[in-house]
Amino acid sequence: MTDRLFLDEMGPRSDSVCQLPNLKAPDKMCPERIGWECNMVPSFSSFNPATRNITVSCPGRFRVNQLDRTESEELVTKNSYRRKAIWKYYQGPQEIAMETEYADVVCKNEKMQDLHNYHTQFMPKPAADREHEGRLREVKGREPAWRPLSVLTVVLDSTSRAQAHRSCGLPKTMALLKRYYQGYISDISQSGQGTPSHQSFFFNRLNSISGSTALNLTPLFSGQLYQDIDMSKVANGIYAKDIEEWIWQYAAKRGYLTSYGVDNNSGMMGTRTHCKACHYRPPVMPHVEHGWQKRENEQVRPNVLSGLCDGNHMLHEHILNYTRDFLTHPYPAKWAALDLNAGHRRETESGNQVDAELATFLEGVLQENKNIVVFILGDHGKPLHKDPSHLGSYYETLLPFFSILMPTWLLRERPDIMENLIDNQQRFMVHADLHFSMKSLLHYPYMDEVGGAIASKAVNIFTEVIPKQRSCEQANLPAWTCVCGFMQKLPEPHWTRRHTSMVRKTLRYINAMHGPEKLKSLDPGSIGDPKTSCMDLHLRRILNVLVNENKDEELQSARRYVYHVTFQTIEEDTVWSVIMDSDMDIKLVKQITLYQPYDVCWDRRVPLQFCVCDKTSQPTPSKLYQPRSVR
Repeated sequence: MTDRLFLDEMGPRSDSVCQLPNLKAPDKMCPERIGWECNMVPSFSSFNPATRNITVSCPGRFRVNQLDRTESEELVTKNSYRRKAIWKYYQGPQEIAMETEYADVVCKNEKMQDLHNYHTQFMPKPAADREHEGRLREVKGREPAWRPLSVLTVVLDSTSRAQAHRSCGLPKTMALLKRYYQGYISDISQSGQGTPSHQSFFFNRLNSISGSTALNLTPLFSGQLYQDIDMSKVANGIYAKDIEEWIWQYAAKRGYLTSYGVDNNSGMMGTRTHCKACHYRPPVMPHVEHGWQKRENEQVRPNVLSGLCDGNHMLHEHILNYTRDFLTHPYPAKWAALDLNAGHRRETESGNQVDAELATFLEGVLQENKNIVVFILGDHGKPLHKDPSHLGSYYETLLPFFSILMPTWLLRERPDIMENLIDNQQRFMVHADLHFSMKSLLHYPYMDEVGGAIASKAVNIFTEVIPKQRSCEQANLPAWTCVCGFMQKLPEPHWTRRHTSMVRKTLRYINAMHGPEKLKSLDPGSIGDPKTSCMDLHLRRILNVLVNENKDEELQSARRYVYHVTFQTIEEDTVWSVIMDSDMDIKLVKQITLYQPYDVCWDRRVPLQFCVCDKTSQPTPSKLYQPRSVR
């Protein structure tokens, strides 16, 4: 079944008990080739990494801010979690030193409008390096046979297994990974090209937890399920789950240097600060503050869009360049991760904008790091943009892409690992398995000596073969997000009052997120009913109803049937999905329509997707939201 690993089928066959229907994707999934460019402003400055100087070519006066923009968990100035820019003024053209990891160069055009060029760079931190080198020596003293491997995790937001293989998915990246797959197995050394440094593996039964980033990256990086969260932290924009141990903390205890990069405006998994404990973090770009978010996917010319563009560089370019420099930093043990969120937009082709640079990045990283293991995966997939009511949308969402690149020397040294990975390509797995497996790499060659937090029922895919009969329950995956059931789409004549009741209960849940009681709880000292820009939502119509039957469950069990209902509201025509069990217990609510445009009127006490507001009105008055420091 090896050929099945590379097809863009929604439900490829495997030898796992978790079988999927043979669904055909809608016609014209990739109807036209869309290109991507980032040239919203002219390039009037260039950075020389050898001299660490920026050459600015614009004539006349220009200004530069080099102050780090990383947000704090505490208020830094009134109503802000970020330090204000400090501007220095120069007369151009001129060459200036880049003294930090971030620089915003501003020149005026003929209309006296500000034009921004942004530059980022990786800068070593000798003090952190020395501290962790000491820890590295301590571990090496206790474990003399230890051979540190570096680990890189690339998370591609909203990228399904099938979409990655489509022409409007990641064709260049897939061609590269497939070359590494065929290289070692077919022994290209006989052709005179030499054995490749790494061997790739593809997996077709990774089951995500719905279509939520936090629900999947939490078990990936901690082994814990994202449940029992603190909603008051959500209101303050802070990661809402108390975590026993993040994997980067575990790596740091063993002397690893760590780095985490993410290209959305709100940090890792929706928090303000990117991996606070990480030693190196790519600089934060002003994607929202300078108005670039509002210009995402703006048409440059026919069939060419701007994408996630800040001025004259894509957001992902900064992260990829920074991470590549971090990985070539002369230190023997490095753990790095990055999230690329281009695919988060609902358009089928949106993730394609990272493809060319990602392929170049991966090829360079593999050439420069012979001891690195690379995980490339989607946190989850997403519904089909052209036909979101198609039954395949469900399978696209729950079956993300996943591939691993292993050093060839390691597989020759440990053929058992290669054999296990070959078998596991067809087996059922979850993100918590990858967490356990990733931690074991930090102990090579003694991969059974993993300590700290490990998910219940997790399997190490390097040292164990996942049983063919493994079920969602055996993987500790909630039944409501299990892909291995009998899913059917109910025709409209079969919709009942019960389905309408499910939607009305969901609307009460959504409206309560910005209701007086909730807002009062966030500010107990306020007098009267709190005001908000968020509108109460009302049902316009149900769009579709899907039912997943888990036949292994008792007939009366709440887990027997799982309902996926999609509906539209009267206000702003927003589209939502809800997942409920047989007892009408809400498992997940998600707005499917793009909710970033509500930034202009968003009441920031409320999670963004739950604040549908009038975009034509004035921005939310500051009196509606005065941030408080978090204690």
